Amino acid sequence: MDNLLGNNLKLASFHPTSKVWLFTSDKVLNDSEQLSIQLDIDSFCAQWDSHGAILKATGFVLFSRILMLVVDESFHPISGCSMDKSVAFIKMVESKYNLSLFDRLLQSAYVNNDWQTASTTGWSEKLKSNEINLETVFVDTLVKNLHDAQHHLTKKLGDFWLKRVI
Repeated sequence: MDNLLGNNLKLASFHPTSKVWLFTSDKVLNDSEQLSIQLDIDSFCAQWDSHGAILKATGFVLFSRILMLVVDESFHPISGCSMDKSVAFIKMVESKYNLSLFDRLLQSAYVNNDWQTASTTGWSEKLKSNEINLETVFVDTLVKNLHDAQHHLTKKLGDFWLKRVI
């Protein structure tokens, strides 16, 4: 599952150090919601600015449950005000689609040929019941830049910080 974003044409011109933010939904997004949210992301990124300068930004819906925003600061640096705009945008998406996107205890993993999302407590229970193991692949929502997102977005539980928590 390495290099999941590597062939994405939207990202081809983005610098590897571009900042990345991931937001995990508390529910699976259906195809219609994904399409609508993608349109919202595209619209937001097209007008997202920092002190009047449009940012080089893009975003995606991943695995029917994770929103990803990317900003290439080699083009123009992001400011506190522009960060506030992204938080307001994510809150708007939460409200519009009746989701929760700021729960950092939610993690997603590939289990039984499908993506699943659960809290750390839920993953702990699944580990104890052998539904998951150290080979189970998780999404690392703490990646900081595009290079890491392209090459290290997913990690086996044995190599993932969550192992220490559950």
